[in-house]
Amino acid sequence: MICKVCNTQNVPYLVLENKNNVNHIFRCNYCKVAFVNEQPSFSELNNYYNGMYKDIAVAFDEKKMDWALHSMKEYVEKLNLKFDSLEGKSFLDLGGGLGYYSKAANTFGLESILVEKDPVSVSFAMDKLGLNQIVKQDLNEFFLNNKKQYDIVFFRHVIEHVTNPSEVIHGISSVLKNNGVLIIETDNNAGIELILTKNVRNFYLKLYKDNFKNVSFIELLKKRPFALDPPRHLYAFRMNNLSDLLSAHNIMPYKKIHYRLGHPYYWPNIPSPSIKSALFSIMKFNFKKGIREIFDYFNLIFRKILQLLGLSSGLCIYALKEEMKN
Repeated sequence: MICKVCNTQNVPYLVLENKNNVNHIFRCNYCKVAFVNEQPSFSELNNYYNGMYKDIAVAFDEKKMDWALHSMKEYVEKLNLKFDSLEGKSFLDLGGGLGYYSKAANTFGLESILVEKDPVSVSFAMDKLGLNQIVKQDLNEFFLNNKKQYDIVFFRHVIEHVTNPSEVIHGISSVLKNNGVLIIETDNNAGIELILTKNVRNFYLKLYKDNFKNVSFIELLKKRPFALDPPRHLYAFRMNNLSDLLSAHNIMPYKKIHYRLGHPYYWPNIPSPSIKSALFSIMKFNFKKGIREIFDYFNLIFRKILQLLGLSSGLCIYALKEEMKN
């Protein structure tokens, strides 16, 4: 089998065997990317993604907008290190879903273009967010038909969903201007935070026990299939193999970040516990809640250590498209 990330011919090893004898989880022996094989069919993927946001696309969500704005502030600070001015720079949001990040980019003076196939998401982005630069195509259609190049490409938690990462990164390289910046985020397959955080651990234990054979807490900790979840997530990256994939397509990483669940910029939708809140609960004689919050706070400290060690749940890379050398 030829790996669709490192392009080497090798025999991948089985990580988890699916109970239904489809969608097994393998890992490349060379670059260590984890992936689903056999992959879901085109029709399965199409049925899964079309309208997947219909339940949350009913009305504008101020919290989601605030989270996107908060994250965008961090992206903009990092982009300012590479651009003299961001005013009017093109911001291509690939697979951007409902469009909150595109809207946030506009707020910071960027000219956002949302590429999204799902008709429910496109309607929401137009009608609820007022976005007027939207391309209703999937990634392959867009790369095939696009004639422009862009200053910034934003690819947040999308690469784990695609069926051929190398082809997609090649497409991104073709639409990114020389000296343009790619911001790419995904789950961290090397991380163990997911399985060591109570509520998230329960979710993944159930997910893998329901669908795969011989699953236990220890096996997940050893094998780290995170966060593969067919038909949703089909590839799982680590910092080194994702960096190598970008470099192979002339997009050179210059800033690499591991981040935890509840990171104030990269995962802001999960609140982080505070010692102040715990003490307040105790002062109100709510001892049970206060003690629980103290444990949660020390768990946060532990997860911050995991983040420093590169074992947290997410990763982000800022990468620069270099000019091709003759």
